[in-house]
Amino acid sequence: MTILHDYAIKVWAYISPRKTQKAREKPFQFKVPAIPTKPSFKQHRQPPQQLLSPPDRDLSPESRVNIWQTRTPSPGSDVDITLVPMSPPDSVVRSPEGHDGFEGDTLFNTSPISPTFNKSDYQDVEVDANDDTIVVDDGGYLETHKGISFDERLLKQQRQGQELQGAGWPEDAIFLFQKINNRGYEPIMPIEWVDDLPSLPADLFTEVPDKPFIKPALGTHYHAQLALSPLLDLGAYVRDSIVIRAPRRQPQYHVKRALTKYTSWAMKDGNVDAHWSTLPLFETVTVSKDVPSTVLESRTLAKLGALHSRWESALAARATTSSFTSSSSTSLEVPTLYGVSASHTIMAFVSYLPLSKENRAPGLRLIAMFDFGKEGFDVWNALAAAIFVVHCRNRMVQLREYLPEPEVRVEDDPDV
Repeated sequence: MTILHDYAIKVWAYISPRKTQKAREKPFQFKVPAIPTKPSFKQHRQPPQQLLSPPDRDLSPESRVNIWQTRTPSPGSDVDITLVPMSPPDSVVRSPEGHDGFEGDTLFNTSPISPTFNKSDYQDVEVDANDDTIVVDDGGYLETHKGISFDERLLKQQRQGQELQGAGWPEDAIFLFQKINNRGYEPIMPIEWVDDLPSLPADLFTEVPDKPFIKPALGTHYHAQLALSPLLDLGAYVRDSIVIRAPRRQPQYHVKRALTKYTSWAMKDGNVDAHWSTLPLFETVTVSKDVPSTVLESRTLAKLGALHSRWESALAARATTSSFTSSSSTSLEVPTLYGVSASHTIMAFVSYLPLSKENRAPGLRLIAMFDFGKEGFDVWNALAAAIFVVHCRNRMVQLREYLPEPEVRVEDDPDV
């Protein structure tokens, strides 16, 4: 009981109101803060500036200029480096040495437009299907498109076709050249794609079923659009590889990869992928920017020469096993073979000139050249690549009946 009594006294003493009253009766004490010491300006020995009193202050421009204190800004004084936009790398703004644009230059010195080509004993037309390509803003596209006379362009196209034919160009190469040259001036895609490609001009789409050139042959529109997407993104991938200085996936790698993927879809869509695996209509050759153009030219000539020999052997073997009429004998000739050559950001389409009476030596003829390092041309370059591949697919479908049946490899099942 004694313990409980002592505990009750302690609790009451803690909560007793008398304790609060005693605390109030204590004298109030306020701690005066220490007086701050006067700062010493001995280290800053600058003469005091004479300030003008408000009544005597002159507010004229001359007097205010006299008391201004000019200060040269330093690079890191008043500028927040995080707010400064990143400057584009020099490799994108200015192409590396040997790729400063291709005005008057080419990847091949056997082409008639090459400055190193000997034109004394060669007669050809110096043309490039990409010369007429122009880029305008979205707002000015319609006005620019309205200012084009399609009658004059049609006459120019007919006159150009006659000149190319007179220079010895085959019909399918002339068709490919003019189709690439005319992109942007005619609809080449079905109207079903217009909602999925809102960034493209509406004039590139048409409701006429037979008029689009870039379209599926046997497949669906969905897979056709899906296959076209890597070509539309190719320019961005090429420029990004320059910015990050990719050691392996350089610009020419992305060019070959995108073209190979689109070709794979196109040949499967036309049901000629089995024939294409053994007898394609074009070969792709890529080199880095440090490789001379003569090396790229020799490699392209070698691959196309070997491909031409394979076509000759295949057509000859087919002719011996099948009976062709005299009207179809002309179809046994080797079709026009093409080459896709890429060096850094530049891609070129060329046609192969085999050895003949007119050609004393095999050569290459330039069809079109493109630079994926230039911004603003991504759509037109992608459409040109799609036109090239679709043209080869359509030509392959026409030649399928004259080609030998592809060998189907049947692997033995080890479990049987």
